[in-house]
Amino acid sequence: MKMQTSVRVDDVFYNEAKEVFSRFGLSFGDAVNLFLAKVSMEKRIPFELSLPSDELNRRVENVKADKNTLVYESADKLFEDLGI
Repeated sequence: MKMQTSVRVDDVFYNEAKEVFSRFGLSFGDAVNLFLAKVSMEKRIPFELSLPSDELNRRVENVKADKNTLVYESADKLFEDLGI
């Protein structure tokens, strides 16, 4: 038995995802069913979900405030300073 449902999705995500699905020969509905099957089989969201760490949040705020940041002219200079 099949069930019909509706969801509201961001149109940009929908259109971009639909293009990817079509490359796999999948309709939007096929892709949603694959996602739901995977959730059902694994009893989890089939990809990692996480929140940014406090360290990452602190670094983002520093960049936004232009505080404690270094800008390198090239990747080579960055690697040199890192000793790589």
